[in-house]
Amino acid sequence: MDEFELIDAMVATLGSAAAGPGVAVGPGDDGAVLDIPVGSQLVVSTDTLVADRHFPAAAHADVIGYRSIAVATSDLAAMGATAAYATVSLTIEQLPASWARLYALGIAAAAQDFGLAVVGGNVARGPCSVTVTVHGHVPSGAALLRAGARSGDRVYMTGSLGGAKLALQDPALGRVSLADLGAESPLRRYWMPTPRLALGQALRGVASAAIDISDGLSSDLGHLCRASGIGCHVDLAQIVCFEGSDAPSAAAAGDDYELAFTAPPPHHSQVQSIARQTGVEIRAIGSVRDGPVGTVQWLDNGTPVELAQGYRHFQ
Repeated sequence: MDEFELIDAMVATLGSAAAGPGVAVGPGDDGAVLDIPVGSQLVVSTDTLVADRHFPAAAHADVIGYRSIAVATSDLAAMGATAAYATVSLTIEQLPASWARLYALGIAAAAQDFGLAVVGGNVARGPCSVTVTVHGHVPSGAALLRAGARSGDRVYMTGSLGGAKLALQDPALGRVSLADLGAESPLRRYWMPTPRLALGQALRGVASAAIDISDGLSSDLGHLCRASGIGCHVDLAQIVCFEGSDAPSAAAAGDDYELAFTAPPPHHSQVQSIARQTGVEIRAIGSVRDGPVGTVQWLDNGTPVELAQGYRHFQ
């Protein structure tokens, strides 16, 4: 197959995942034509995954496709957005038809799980990488931001941390397909993270600031503190760890795609209600203080401790 035949085959494999509410023109033209609800603002985020840096190059194509959509969509969850559309750009040296079809199946599975329509993209020859741009919408003025936390707010996390790091230590990481992934396995946490979309939407008007935990809580919480102009402290004993992990390791681990957020104490009962409604554990792990700005103080039984920083691209 040539380039255009491969693209046509991939679009055909996407099936209903290439269409949806608000898609006036989808894949196949020079650009997509899309609608968003009246009174809403568009939320857009882009993620690039590079082979042998963000995923094993020899991995099955379906898990690469699924993971690329999931990690990008987590940014929409952190902003309280409803997921709507995605575009996908693949760069790869060789593109066998069987690999392209399996890749498209992984993308389609993730898009259907998260309510996305895949409305376009690109294929180019070169070192393997995947770039996904996701589009969502929020009621005007309602987006959750990293800025907004105030002194006295509580710091919360969702789910558990450390599962994806355990997967990175598993020799089977690059040998599994979507069908091989057990429901609660570390490998599933790595290849099929769950963007907390419903939870993020429920936090609109409740959380004062939010961020997704992609590079590790120890780094991402610092980003939130800097954006908000505050500091915070976190009790390591309150961090929920994936089975087999420990709090210091889990706090510095990346690729979990949970949410960290802050909320004023009077909103605690609403936070608990959101946890029940969404079926996702939410744990209060610390509190916001006036400063030093951007600093997270980690406490172990009340004693300050140093933690490793999370993932950084250029260090």
